[in-house]
Amino acid sequence: MNDTTTSPIIMGLLFVLRCLVPLGILFGVSYLLRRMELIVDQAEEENVAEVDQSQQQATDASPDPKQEVSPKPISGAKQKSGKKKPVTPKKKES
Repeated sequence: MNDTTTSPIIMGLLFVLRCLVPLGILFGVSYLLRRMELIVDQAEEENVAEVDQSQQQATDASPDPKQEVSPKPISGAKQKSGKKKPVTPKKKES
């Protein structure tokens, strides 16, 4: 139990390996699942949905030639429509 022949550097490396090996395995499995297309990335799914929606809108409505159509952002980030005031609790009168 009290055998101190193992140096602290070796112990530190073993500790790091103990953390990195499972992490590498998880990333490897995730990569293989995406590569075999068994799972779909959430970002890819949102982009596909946006493209489908924009194509459907383009075919449904014929644009007015006088009106300019603004391009939609591809990033998928939603813009805030304005700032809201924080709600403060009202004091009770006693």
